[in-house]
Amino acid sequence: GPSGAGKSTFVTTLAGKSYYGDTEGQVLINGEERPLSDFKKVVGFVPQEDIMMRDLTVKENVWFSAQTRLPTTWSTRRKKRYRDATLEVLGLREIRHSMIGDETTRGISGGQRKRVNIALEMVADPLVLFLDEPTSGLDSTSSMEVCTALRKIADIGLTVVTVLHQPRYEIFTQFHDVLLLGKGGRVVYLGPSEEALYY
Repeated sequence: GPSGAGKSTFVTTLAGKSYYGDTEGQVLINGEERPLSDFKKVVGFVPQEDIMMRDLTVKENVWFSAQTRLPTTWSTRRKKRYRDATLEVLGLREIRHSMIGDETTRGISGGQRKRVNIALEMVADPLVLFLDEPTSGLDSTSSMEVCTALRKIADIGLTVVTVLHQPRYEIFTQFHDVLLLGKGGRVVYLGPSEEALYY
């Protein structure tokens, strides 16, 4: 959808991360109405801004997230295996020892930083992953890399819900379901059968 159509508001509300305005409507989980607060431990949310420690390496950032967010019942060995599997799925293994970097210190690229941001949530072992415009500020090649990584995550069994602004055709075809938002609250839903439903 275009800017101002309510994409970010919709996904942050759906993920239970919206703390402004009045929320109306129903959220059904397996056909049953349930409050989103019941699922905080199994829902991951990747904000549009990259939130990570810039003076640490990729591996160190992901490991810190794993140690602080995975269950204490997990052994250190199991946590490390999960961290390494996350880095592998997101295509970050080769740059795992690279520093994130900032405005003054050269580090990893913008597309790689977006994938690290996703890894910080993925390593917490969620069942559903929400992302708010993970391709913003990226060129078409980097956007494709991020979306290919998201597709891999979906293929291993996680539910991925993301907001995208003007995706190119190759990215658009990777999604199972598409919800198009227009100005004024107009919604078009394209399901697996590609039948358009207008609301």
